[in-house]
Amino acid sequence: MKLNIGCGFNKLDGYLNVDQFPECAPDVLWNLEQTPWPFEESSVDEMVAHHVLEHLGQETKVFFAVMQELYRLMRHDGLIRITVPHPNHPTFQSDPTHVRAFTYETFEMMNRAKNLDWAARNVNVTMLALMLDINFEIVSALKRYDESWAKKIASGELTLDQVREAAETQLGVVRELIFTLRADKSHLGPVGAAAPE
Repeated sequence: MKLNIGCGFNKLDGYLNVDQFPECAPDVLWNLEQTPWPFEESSVDEMVAHHVLEHLGQETKVFFAVMQELYRLMRHDGLIRITVPHPNHPTFQSDPTHVRAFTYETFEMMNRAKNLDWAARNVNVTMLALMLDINFEIVSALKRYDESWAKKIASGELTLDQVREAAETQLGVVRELIFTLRADKSHLGPVGAAAPE
């Protein structure tokens, strides 16, 4: 099964489109902050979350439940494609329904191997993978630059390296972050079964 969560009006062919607003006419009408979601464990091969996660989980415990639900539904090696606004872009800051920012480091915190490495080195980082018993691997992470900056690259006014450097100190350079995560359930044993004690 393929899910397109928080689909809004951007419904995708071949996906089960899920949203809480009946005006969007989703295939499944559901508030994503209400867990568990009405789908079987390890039933999803691919999921799309396009500009939805930043709207979920103003309360930390709700955010945790949403991330655990994403993991519960994914099959081992299933892929989640996530697009979120960059926290330093006006599109994130101007929308009062945006309740949570995401960065590369946010998703690193959801990787079991990273957490175990940090624990072994006594690194003071929140170890979400171990806390929530989830395990996502970052397959790819891309930045979509604001149109004004993308034009400067295209025209040769600035190099990509110069724009990357500007993004470290200036607001509004990067518009979106695009991640592909892989759900790794290998630590759970065969077909997601609980590992032996």
